[in-house]
Amino acid sequence: MMTSEPVILYERIRFNFRSAAGVLGITTGNFASEKYLDEKGVEKRGATAGLWLAVRGRPDTGAFQRVHAGRQIEYEGYRIRVQAVGSDHRGIFVRMEIEPPDHQKENPNTQGRIP
Repeated sequence: MMTSEPVILYERIRFNFRSAAGVLGITTGNFASEKYLDEKGVEKRGATAGLWLAVRGRPDTGAFQRVHAGRQIEYEGYRIRVQAVGSDHRGIFVRMEIEPPDHQKENPNTQGRIP
């Protein structure tokens, strides 16, 4: 299965990930430093962010997910792996990889990328 190159989304930027399965829209925001449970159930403190997700043309799919580095989300067949929640000279961001649904073959010519 093809995974996207790392995608870096800055606060309040909407990104459309295009695949053979359709268009997954992602927006980031609600950044914080707070306690969260990692995938092993261990309490940690660190940077978190909110992701607003929706599949184009399917308003019933709208969802919100709280994420941190290392979090993996399964959403409408897509797999989103959060690599980092951080900041640089341009602002605060979430860096992630996105994998389209397994039941669809990915066309690298239509895969979404940041300019």
